[in-house]
Amino acid sequence: MRASSTLTSTAAAVAAFSGLASALTASAKNNVVTYWGQGPNQGSLQDVCKNPNVDIVNIGFINVFPDQGAGGWPGSNFGNACGSETYTYKGTKTQLYSNCPDIGTDIAICQKVYGKKVLLSIGGGYPTNYFINNDTSAVNFANFLWGAFGPVKDEWTSTGGPRPFGDAVVDGFDFDIESELSTAPTVNGKALTNYKTNGYVKMITTFKNTLYPQDSMKPYYISGAPQCVVPDQHFSGVVENAWFDFLFIQYYNTAACSARQAITSGTFKGYNDWTSVKSKNADIKLFVGLPGSTAASSNASYYLQPSEVKTLISKVYSNTRFGGIMVWEATYAANNVICNRNY
Repeated sequence: MRASSTLTSTAAAVAAFSGLASALTASAKNNVVTYWGQGPNQGSLQDVCKNPNVDIVNIGFINVFPDQGAGGWPGSNFGNACGSETYTYKGTKTQLYSNCPDIGTDIAICQKVYGKKVLLSIGGGYPTNYFINNDTSAVNFANFLWGAFGPVKDEWTSTGGPRPFGDAVVDGFDFDIESELSTAPTVNGKALTNYKTNGYVKMITTFKNTLYPQDSMKPYYISGAPQCVVPDQHFSGVVENAWFDFLFIQYYNTAACSARQAITSGTFKGYNDWTSVKSKNADIKLFVGLPGSTAASSNASYYLQPSEVKTLISKVYSNTRFGGIMVWEATYAANNVICNRNY
């Protein structure tokens, strides 16, 4: 499987309204985003980046949080891109994969050769038992990710800090928060009833105000991937109080606000609702998230044909907050061939 022409048809829907740029312009309305790391029998990250239509690739996922992780470390899952080896910390085998031989090299190629932005995504849809205990944990989590995946710093590596992707430096962090527990977790003897939002404002603010300014060599970004319903139970209050450059809104898996509903009804209420959500960043960009094939979402009906995507985008393109399209996920889109073109 090759993903070099992934998203061609869908990207054309955006291109119909504005010419595609060769490198990311954060304020543009024609950016295309995809996720990589969880596709079935997925190809390389580099193959995804070869596609001239793709602007941002989110690598997923850091799916175990330190407060629940073995050894107090986060854990990762990047599908078939890593071996089974994990780091050991103070005699404890952690859940952070240590042998992902090609990801670091591919990140550098994506950035330097193809001009892509590569973000590391936190959370994901499995498992869903992750949460942040408190603001101290939030700061520590941000510091860990910055040390492990941000710019290489001697004070981190000299003390044995992990670098799963070697010297590669991501361009920011994406928050795809989908935590769900049957009962609220207990922290210090008290139920953490707000576990779905707790700590994220502090963590994101730490990235934006403390860590990102440490490296002036390039811009760093923060994105989120909420569900389409407003208010989203994981992002309610977070978007208003923490900085996001982009929101990759999932207009699938929730019927009432889905892209399919917009096509059926003729009105994209799910998008209009998000344009009214208060944001700390007045210039935040909202992306329409779509499944890359009938197999990429919980129900095949959420999938839109390229012609339907064009119709959908025509409804929202004039909105000042519109930023482009997000496709879940690169491998599904690559394997979805329409008229000899990949979705």
